[in-house]
Amino acid sequence: MTVGTAGHIDHGKSALVEALTGVHPDRLPEERRRGMTLDLGFGHASWQGIAFGFVDVPGHERFVRTMLAGAAGIDLVLLVVAADDGVRPQTVEHLAVCRLLGLRQGVIALTKSDLAPPARREIVRREIAALAAGTFLESAPVIAVSTRTGEGLGELRAALAAAAVVVPARSADRPLRLPIDRAFALRGFGPVVTGTLLQGTLTPEAEVELAPPGRRLRVRGLQVHGAPAAAARPGQRTAVNLAGIEAAELARGQELVEPGVFAPVAALEAELEWLPGAVPPRSHTRLRLHLHTAERLATLVWLEAPRWAQLRLEAPLLAAPGDRFILRRLSPAATLAGGRVILLSPPPRRRAEGPAAAAHLRALASAEARAAVLLHVVAAAAAGLAAEALARRLGRRLPEVLADLEALQAEGALVLAGHPPAALAAGCFAAVQAELQAALAAFHARAPLLPGAPLEALALAAPPPWPAAA
Repeated sequence: MTVGTAGHIDHGKSALVEALTGVHPDRLPEERRRGMTLDLGFGHASWQGIAFGFVDVPGHERFVRTMLAGAAGIDLVLLVVAADDGVRPQTVEHLAVCRLLGLRQGVIALTKSDLAPPARREIVRREIAALAAGTFLESAPVIAVSTRTGEGLGELRAALAAAAVVVPARSADRPLRLPIDRAFALRGFGPVVTGTLLQGTLTPEAEVELAPPGRRLRVRGLQVHGAPAAAARPGQRTAVNLAGIEAAELARGQELVEPGVFAPVAALEAELEWLPGAVPPRSHTRLRLHLHTAERLATLVWLEAPRWAQLRLEAPLLAAPGDRFILRRLSPAATLAGGRVILLSPPPRRRAEGPAAAAHLRALASAEARAAVLLHVVAAAAAGLAAEALARRLGRRLPEVLADLEALQAEGALVLAGHPPAALAAGCFAAVQAELQAALAAFHARAPLLPGAPLEALALAAPPPWPAAA
């Protein structure tokens, strides 16, 4: 169970993590000298039978991009508000980010309670209630704590354990994904990366793929919460010792994934949600996109404002349908919106194609797995869609997608060809068949003495709407 801190600078996030875990999360000498968190910090502890990993994030507005990397993969948030200072700008922004990322559970800590008289505490509690109203933290417990006196720490641990029990379990059966938030070299071991395992299971000696660029590596060793482990499971803070690569080639923003399932993309289409008061920008505005631990510049192209858009990335990014991300303005920097990835590697869209593309995204956004498979095949029209390309668009294993295609063929919804497997919607099959028969008849009318027609003479008249492979 991974807990992420959130809150304004100097509200006691790092001290609280140390009080709960015994580990001070500030690793850098400058952080300890200045008493200010500059990068992500980590701690771990267990109570009530639950192993907690903590990700401590900076609270300063200049380090929101670092906070966004730390928010990747957390299961619940520990929102920290100092009793002597109250709700501040980064309290508001951090909570907005957590909401946009789809978090649903959390606990609120009223820190430095020993520095505030009861009347002041009550004022800050009212500020917190106003801030949390209408959010996933509206009913969250607010625990007054002091890292100096120990007040409330036991109650806070119990509240975190209670929140952890109702967090939905992540899937260990889905393809492996571990976004990298730290990369370094360890003397005697070599390159090591750390991150929160989002899905799948990781074991020593497993083959993994580093994306981008798409390079296959071997897991030399594995630690979970600081101890050697035979396997890492979803939601666990994981350190991975890798073979076959230099530490300088590893960086925050890359992911370790199951080989052959995912591919970096240069564009995606998404459903957007704008913060109250944020004005959606004009089409072709450049924004900063944060997805898991990665950060990319992206050009927003409206399909149907203000909800459906295409994002064209300036560098490839690994993503999958359902991934949540944050959009920030370049200057002055500010969080504007959150989004959910719906479609990978879309084609360029003309303005007139926007409404139809938005309707396709609406259907995909609410579709179950098998229905999504059919929607992709139907959208490919006469071009058909290779099963392998479809699996990568969906972020699913090829055998699972083939099973859905075979079931849809049995229902008469599509036609499935082999070697290599590819699908064509049933509604297109009859039209393609008729067009081919017409082309064949025309060829024989022109050349009645030839026994048959070469394939190039039977090419379809209409070009496909997009390529069959992503």
